[in-house]
Amino acid sequence: MHNSAVSFLALLAWALGSPALARHAFNLEVAYEVFDTCSLRMKRLEPETLVHHIVSPICILCSMQTDVDFRVLCHLCFCIDSSGALLGYSKFLLHYGHVSASRIYRNLMWVYAVLRVALPLVDTVIIVRREVIAKGGFFALGTAASFENGALVFPETDWTQLYFWAMAMLNSFNIYFFMVIRARAQMPPHVVANFEARTGCR
Repeated sequence: MHNSAVSFLALLAWALGSPALARHAFNLEVAYEVFDTCSLRMKRLEPETLVHHIVSPICILCSMQTDVDFRVLCHLCFCIDSSGALLGYSKFLLHYGHVSASRIYRNLMWVYAVLRVALPLVDTVIIVRREVIAKGGFFALGTAASFENGALVFPETDWTQLYFWAMAMLNSFNIYFFMVIRARAQMPPHVVANFEARTGCR
């Protein structure tokens, strides 16, 4: 329900051209990452999930500090959360539905390939390209400094650099999860069924 609600708000913000509504959608996403981390706690939280819950809010917060059109961020938010809703539905089917696990993983593989790998990579390129052009080149990022009475005080933090590294890590995780899903989709049906009976959709 969370993923569906955030996806709907992001899509509505994009359609209405409302940055305020987009901020509400982004805030809901950050809040959920914090809530999920606290509710699962460290004993039940897998390392990959923990890193994802840390990096994802960083990406959202850093991207909101860039000059990129907020509709690109809405599109990225829609891709991530709509695929999250489909992932939750797939987990439900694996646990309670009488559907082939291999078929579920095959469908989920294409969902991940489009919504978690291809389109987020396109959005990342758009955001970084826009910021690099605005800053006057890739090597100009993070070179600005603050001065006080003619003396260097401290170098200014560049949000694009933080966003770039956080998004690079998040994209790497998404590609890793895609590879895991694809590997399960290519397993023989009886092997996948036995695997799911022991471990579930993790």
